Amino acid sequence: MLLRATQLISPSNAAEGKLGSIELNLRLAHLVGLPLLGLKNETRIERILVTLNGALILFGLYLYVIFEIYDLSLNFQDLDKVTQNLVMTLTHSAYLLKTINIWYHYGSLKDIMSRLKVITRACVLSAKQVETFHKAEMEGKLVLLLYFLLVLVSGTLGLVSILTFPGDFEGSRFPYSAKLPNFLSPLIKHLYMGLSVAILALAVSQIDCLTVLIMNQICMHLKVLNLAFEELYAPSDQKLKVDPYNWLLSIVKYHCELIELRQKVELIFKMPVLLQFVSSLVIVAMTAFQVIVGDGSKSSILMDFLLCCVLCQLFVYCWFGNEVYEQSKTLSTSGFGCSWHDFDGKCKKLLLIFMINADRPFLFTAGGFMGLTLPSFTYIMGKSYSIVAVLRQMYSRS
Repeated sequence: MLLRATQLISPSNAAEGKLGSIELNLRLAHLVGLPLLGLKNETRIERILVTLNGALILFGLYLYVIFEIYDLSLNFQDLDKVTQNLVMTLTHSAYLLKTINIWYHYGSLKDIMSRLKVITRACVLSAKQVETFHKAEMEGKLVLLLYFLLVLVSGTLGLVSILTFPGDFEGSRFPYSAKLPNFLSPLIKHLYMGLSVAILALAVSQIDCLTVLIMNQICMHLKVLNLAFEELYAPSDQKLKVDPYNWLLSIVKYHCELIELRQKVELIFKMPVLLQFVSSLVIVAMTAFQVIVGDGSKSSILMDFLLCCVLCQLFVYCWFGNEVYEQSKTLSTSGFGCSWHDFDGKCKKLLLIFMINADRPFLFTAGGFMGLTLPSFTYIMGKSYSIVAVLRQMYSRS
């Protein structure tokens, strides 16, 4: 039922190389001001509208981040104000750097998308492989939509809060610690703050989802590659349905293509992910500190939502990275499980080459320092707790 529902939202088709999860992600990104054109098919009118919408929103968001940084510089001596402002400033500064990184590597990103479509059409063939493709697409769409809805609820709640209780939030309380020009009217200030913070949060979520959905596609292809070895297994009284040498050769080429794709994705996203992990470490600590020592203000519930969003963001990165890592470690076992003992010397040598290459797992990293795995997630949580303990001690002495 979930498969059918997600197909209605954004259809996926392996035979056509149609990646519904990534296309849905790109449509949402266009909506929140990220003009990622050329990664999917668009009409000329769509290109014009997306470009205009993106230019207007990006200008407003970049300007708002400058106002936040200026406010941080004005209140650097106040621990309470600094912890409230730093949380959002780090998040939004990371957004700026992520967008700049995407524009810088845009050509490589387009190439990755094109190659993913090509290998999907060429390699997802059998019924089991097609089923694996659709399950991966369903998983990607569900994660994308749930994450988007969580951030949308948080942003909407914040917008309603500043419009309803402007005196409790404007320019001084989380998440609206920004020094805006005095010539703006109060209503304009409130709308600008509320919409900027909400759209920034949604835009960050879509950049994150683009990264993890590409990782999910690579994980899906590793599963498809494992299934390809089923064609090379046959009982002793039966013959193989395929020519073993040509099939092994196609498997080796497929694997090399995935290795190259992983390297390209790692090159594009490793530094933004490192920035995200470092900033998230501080954000989780600061937000948890504010939640623990909360002053009973109306911003407390927004703090709780932000903490949930950041934890979800980190977990999604680590979960999909861990899935790729674990799946890549099964390739050698799949190769050894085929009927290799019936192959001639040439086929055995080719299989041996594949298994040696497969011994090097696919590991996505944060800047080459930390693997995107579930142990990394628990490590960040532990370090965040240590920072919270230090902040509490400083707060109790003040």
